[in-house]
Amino acid sequence: MSRTGFTLRLATLATALVVGPATLAPGTAEAPLTSARAGDGPSAAQRYGWRTMQWDFAWEFGESLSDGPYRGANIRGGRWIDQSTGTGRAVKYGGGIEFHSGEVIRNTVTPDFGTTTLTLEGKPARLGRWELRERVRMYNQPQFGDAPGGSPYAFVLELIPADPAAYDCGRHNITIARAPVGGTSVQIGANAGTTRWSKTLTGYRRGATEGRLYAVQVTGRKISWFINGRVVASLGAAAAIPKIPMTVRMRMVGAGAKEMRKSYVLVDWLRNYDLAKGVRHPRAPGLNKGSFGGDC
Repeated sequence: MSRTGFTLRLATLATALVVGPATLAPGTAEAPLTSARAGDGPSAAQRYGWRTMQWDFAWEFGESLSDGPYRGANIRGGRWIDQSTGTGRAVKYGGGIEFHSGEVIRNTVTPDFGTTTLTLEGKPARLGRWELRERVRMYNQPQFGDAPGGSPYAFVLELIPADPAAYDCGRHNITIARAPVGGTSVQIGANAGTTRWSKTLTGYRRGATEGRLYAVQVTGRKISWFINGRVVASLGAAAAIPKIPMTVRMRMVGAGAKEMRKSYVLVDWLRNYDLAKGVRHPRAPGLNKGSFGGDC
């Protein structure tokens, strides 16, 4: 890089830190050339050449849940709606979002139950690409306020109808990933009324600080799923392709009032891409067909 180019990039960063996220939008819509953390392999966007980000929630400048994405080709609108049926909360941290199952108070046992949800509002799309980087932390130690032997939560990332009035108990959801917190399996799937397609993939072990990448691509012909930057499955059933705009929902799912194992789920970033560039239909194994009874 030339000295002039280096100086210009330093000036751009300094300006962004002063005036805020919107300054970065015009020049930072391309997918990053390298992954966000050391040790990560290429993302699906990098491997399959998705190129231009429409929006990127990475909370790099301390944005709240009600703030829009900080960079991309289309950063208008967008905010997160949080909800909890128990002790869990979704909170900001320095450069990401954390799902907390409950309080962490040393030498005091505190409860952990219910489901915590974040739903994206104001960024609907029927087709496109979405990718997220997630990390987890688990406790099973009384000094961190955890009762021993609790069941693990599940982290669920999905596309649901963007219009709340069109939500039909999950009958047209696309599950990008459903993974037990601390586990090594990932379930993916799509629903169309009473029909369900799904698959459980295993062998996704990771260290305590390692992230995991989940992504989905929805075209007019096919849905494709990606884990850690590689395509793992695809579905060409016409009934599974969304007919209405969809949005992203993230959940840390408990089991009603049952005590669960104290956990954190950390979301470092969530990005959206259109279908203008890159590989649209990578070859991948199919899913298994079954029945779906609803999830309300």
